[in-house]
Amino acid sequence: MELFSKIVIIDDEADGRNIIALLLEQCFPHLQLCGMAENVAQGMALIRSVQPDLVFLDIEMPDGTAFDLLDACREFLPRVILVTAYDHYALKAIKASVLDYLMKPVNREEFIAAVRKASGRSPGDSGALLPDLLDQFQRQMKIRKIRIPTLNGFSLVNVDDIVRCEASGNYTLILFTDHSSIVASRSLGDYESELKRYGFLRIHHKHLVNPSQVIEYHKGKNGGGYITLQGREVLEVSARRKAALLQAFSG
Repeated sequence: MELFSKIVIIDDEADGRNIIALLLEQCFPHLQLCGMAENVAQGMALIRSVQPDLVFLDIEMPDGTAFDLLDACREFLPRVILVTAYDHYALKAIKASVLDYLMKPVNREEFIAAVRKASGRSPGDSGALLPDLLDQFQRQMKIRKIRIPTLNGFSLVNVDDIVRCEASGNYTLILFTDHSSIVASRSLGDYESELKRYGFLRIHHKHLVNPSQVIEYHKGKNGGGYITLQGREVLEVSARRKAALLQAFSG
């Protein structure tokens, strides 16, 4: 099995960088951490300077995405382990072909398995299919619409115009920023699966919200809490959903 000599971490969240660094120190003390970066621009410079064997790379950063960075550094392409808070719909394709990924909060056993798996791959493995995957990702990330079924077919709606979704039996009430709404003949679970790729958060068995619409969080008495949306609407956060909500807004 091939050993790494140089590793870098690129993540806009300090906690994310520190957790990976700590896990490396605890689980793989013989591996060398050669630097950390907190955005795409710094990450590009770090990769070009260090030319690492392995990169732990967050997907969404303030000045771009992991795919912007990888696209710009194709000539130095290392092994890459993506680290993300969201289970993006195309990540499974990446994992099956050239890369691995870890979900935040990072699990120790999954971290160890990912590093061991990556150590058995050469950098060339990541290069063969990555250009096509990057192009596919970039196209998909630009299309921010979902289909809402209608009697005669379907409507396409921009996910950024959705404020929240509310369960109503086997139907879902979808509310928009222009104060209009649609009742769709699909369950809230279906929309949770589709919209989590865009960062939408399930905060309650009845509520799925667009995180860009959240402006406040208030602690509750029973382990949960409440959020306030842009339009001053207040929604309950269940105790079992609170951790995921706080994780999404950490850093």
